Amino acid sequence: MPVLTRLMRTFQRHLALMSWGVLFGVVVLHCLVTWELMTLAGEEKLVEPTVWFYYYTVTATTIGYGDFSPQTALGRWVAILWLLPGAVTLFAMFIGKATTGLIDTWRRRAMGKHSYPGMSGHTVVVGWMGRDTLRIVDLLSQDSCTDDEGIVLVAVEEMENPRPEQMRFVRLDSLADPSGYARASVAAAARIIVNTLSDEHTLAAAFAVLANKPRGHVVATFERSDTASVLKAHYPQVECVLPLHVEVMVRAAQDAGSAAVAAELLSVAGGATQFSLRVPAESQGLAYGKLFNTFKHELGATLLGYMPGLGAEPRLNPPDTDRVAGSATLYYIADHRVDPTQVKWGACTP
Repeated sequence: MPVLTRLMRTFQRHLALMSWGVLFGVVVLHCLVTWELMTLAGEEKLVEPTVWFYYYTVTATTIGYGDFSPQTALGRWVAILWLLPGAVTLFAMFIGKATTGLIDTWRRRAMGKHSYPGMSGHTVVVGWMGRDTLRIVDLLSQDSCTDDEGIVLVAVEEMENPRPEQMRFVRLDSLADPSGYARASVAAAARIIVNTLSDEHTLAAAFAVLANKPRGHVVATFERSDTASVLKAHYPQVECVLPLHVEVMVRAAQDAGSAAVAAELLSVAGGATQFSLRVPAESQGLAYGKLFNTFKHELGATLLGYMPGLGAEPRLNPPDTDRVAGSATLYYIADHRVDPTQVKWGACTP
């Protein structure tokens, strides 16, 4: 008995190294050999094609309904010595291999070893900053405009995905390696946020991201304006974000309540929030005054101003006579995003 047990364990160990194709071939071979042995044993009813497939399957899976069984003594010996040990072992290996594959896939995803080349229109967050990064993910998830296509976190830390229910995770050896970002499909992302531990890391990561020629908007956070200017000199379309806590603090001291107003404008949890909307490219010379009235009286939103193009300075509270060209970006305050299809662009042409 110990010898048989040792042989079975050796068989299982070698079988575990087989591919799915080899395993399937072994199952087919075992089924055919068993069918031939049952034929030689005189099991005429059992070896009928439909009955045999059914009988072999319920036996291998240990279900054993009992409606079909060997009727001859030789057929029973075939079942005892060949069919049951082989079929049950193969089925157990099939379940083990499938389970191992699923667990391995889950672990690869959790540890950031998986790739997502088929994603598009999603958000990529580069850099792990602990609670700050989780706060970014929460804010992105609260806005349906930035959570529908998914969020991918790209980091270098050895960790598991902290929010598998909210985002995917890609771990790189270096944030400065341009080739690694293809795993997060940055080229097809709608927006990329680069927020790392230092300005030097942010600058290197931003250059690596931009080497993939992303079609979406890139935002990078910096502590110093001189480092941000290096990136802007090469990629003026990138939006560089500098800390505003000092400015907000001074403004709150000068105008009480300014900090609360600024926080409300940037929050998407509820209440009036600042949003943006791209003017259709075919629109020409829209009157800002008419746009303001349309947004205010028909859409319940208040225009703050507009930006003529990427990299240009925003024009806040411009005169009504300003002409807004196609592809400009409008900035407004509202309780929710404005549906572009609800805007009567033609009515805003002077």
